[in-house]
Amino acid sequence: MPQSSPSALIIRLDAIGDALALTPLLAALRSAAIPTDVVLRPGNAGIFSSRAARASVVGDFDLRSSKPANLTAIERVGRELATARYTHALVATEDPSGYRLALAAEVPVRIGFSNAWGKPAKTLWSRRFLTQRVYRSAGLDRRALHECDVLFRLGRVLLGAAARPTRDPAELRPLVLEGEPLGDDRIAIQITDKWERLGIQLDDVVELIRRLVAFGTLRLFTSASEGAYAARIASATGLEIERFDETAPWKSAIAAAPGLVAPDSGALHVAGMVGTPVVGVFPPSRHYALQVARWAPWAAPHRIVRADGNWPARAADALAQLL
Repeated sequence: MPQSSPSALIIRLDAIGDALALTPLLAALRSAAIPTDVVLRPGNAGIFSSRAARASVVGDFDLRSSKPANLTAIERVGRELATARYTHALVATEDPSGYRLALAAEVPVRIGFSNAWGKPAKTLWSRRFLTQRVYRSAGLDRRALHECDVLFRLGRVLLGAAARPTRDPAELRPLVLEGEPLGDDRIAIQITDKWERLGIQLDDVVELIRRLVAFGTLRLFTSASEGAYAARIASATGLEIERFDETAPWKSAIAAAPGLVAPDSGALHVAGMVGTPVVGVFPPSRHYALQVARWAPWAAPHRIVRADGNWPARAADALAQLL
């Protein structure tokens, strides 16, 4: 039977930006004094501070795999989690492994997303694992909901129907940063191959950097795993690029900056939660407006630039407006 006092397990098996969309929900659960643990992936496990949740658990199993060995790994993590005797599991992921983990953890109330007739087979399959379902569109939601709003709906059974997600960086920033970084007067630019993966040409990124030099000294940064792309940018601009091997100093660099320019990426959403003014560059697409509505920076001053035409000039203008 559920305990008289609620406790929550949140399962989010996605990328850094996806995980950060949980921040307003975590803030509300913290304010309500509901003990909460989160299950993340190795790639996003360090994205929250120790204040965001009671514990962060790394889901060390494969996604989208029903191989026997992987199902055994999920069961093993579930048995470990079951000892905490959570009253509620919020399955904040579409990956089947998240649904399986909630059941394996023996959580009596398991709330997750259902796509109804958008994905009828998955909807039927999920009934085995969930006790309550929250509707989510199988594609981009025409209501143009932000991802933070969508995830917050999972927690309303604990928080009450009147609860609303905060957009106050003063409440959200401590859940992302372990400590307050020293201020930095350099404009930060994320150097990531996500630019290329979004269809944005390297020459355009180089042009953006050349335009931003007018704002003063720049701080170009990248992750250690993206060294090849960073080397191409460094060669084209003659500028040094700072590489981060760990999540904490990377987050601090974003939080310390007076402004950030980045593509739709994890860095954009760190800035969005800690309050750093940010220019976000989104690729043109058929559903551009809905993508922006879903993934725009949540709580920080921001401008969104569509990456078509002479977008580097528009991005520089947008940054000038923010500063």
